[in-house]
Amino acid sequence: MRRILPERGFTLLELVVSIVVVGIIIGTVIYFVTPLRQANDIAVRAELTDIADNALQRIGREVRLALPNSVRVTSSAGVAYLEFIAVRTAGRYRASGGGAAGGTNCPNDDSSLTSPDNDQLSFDLAGGDTCFKTIGKLPDTSTVVTNSDRVVLNNFGPGYAGQDAYQTAGTLNWVTLAGLDTSEAGRDRISFAAKIFQRALHDSPGKRFYIVSGPVSYACDVAAGTLRRYWGYPATASQPTPPGGTSALIAERVSACSFEYTPAVTGQYGLLTLQLQLSKARFDGSLETVGLYDTVHVNNTP
Repeated sequence: MRRILPERGFTLLELVVSIVVVGIIIGTVIYFVTPLRQANDIAVRAELTDIADNALQRIGREVRLALPNSVRVTSSAGVAYLEFIAVRTAGRYRASGGGAAGGTNCPNDDSSLTSPDNDQLSFDLAGGDTCFKTIGKLPDTSTVVTNSDRVVLNNFGPGYAGQDAYQTAGTLNWVTLAGLDTSEAGRDRISFAAKIFQRALHDSPGKRFYIVSGPVSYACDVAAGTLRRYWGYPATASQPTPPGGTSALIAERVSACSFEYTPAVTGQYGLLTLQLQLSKARFDGSLETVGLYDTVHVNNTP
C-alpha cells in the first residue's frame, strides 16, 4: 500500500529570505548600473557640447577675419548657408600726395609723375595703375598665392555696384594679384595687371586694401544631420546653394541650426547670430540634445 506524503509549501522564513536575496540583487544592479548610465549620459553630453562649441568657435574666428561687408546668409531646400570672403592679409596703401616710398620703383606708368612717385596707388589713371607699395610690412605673406588671390579696395558688399567683391562683371573693386615683393625693409610691393581704380568708388577712407583667397561657405543640413565647410569655388553675384568646390565635414548629428545676419547694428559693425543643436542616443536609447548659441560682431569698416 502506497503512502501519500502531505504537500509542503514555502515557510514564512523561506519567503522572507527569498525577498531579502532578491532585494540585494536588485540593489546591487542599481548600485552599479546607475553610475554607469550617468557616466554614459555625461560623456554623450560632453561630446556633443565639445563638437558644437568647436564648430561655432571656428565659424566665429573665420568670420571675424573675413573681408568687410562680405558676409551673407540664405537658405534653400531646408539647408542654411553662410558665406563670406576669406582674407589672406591686409594693409594700407600709399595714396596720392603721400610721397615716394623709396627702394625699388614701381613701373613709371604715370608720365606726369617722376620716379619713384608711382609707388602710390593712382586713381582714375589713363590705362590703369599696375603697382603700389604698402605702409609698413604685411603680416602672413607666406600664405598669399599670386595669380590667384585678389586685391580688394573699399568693399561695401552686395547691393553696391562697383563696390562689391562678389561682382564678376562691370566696374570692379578688385584685381588679381600678379606679384608680391617683400624684399624691402619697412614696406611691400603689390603688383597687378593694369587696372583703373575710380577714386569715388574705390578710395578707402582709411586707405585699406585686402588680399583675399576667395569665398568660403558653411552649409547646415538638418535632413543629412551635417555641418560642412566649402571652399575653392568661384565668387558669384548671387549666393550659391550649394557652393561646390571642396568640402569638409565639420559636425555630425545636427538636429537644428540657423544663421542670421544683420549688416549694420552699430555703425560699421554687423552681427552674425549662430545657433547649432546636436542630438545623440543615451544609454537607455532616449536622445540627449545639446544646443549652443553664439553671436559674432563683424567689423565692416572698408
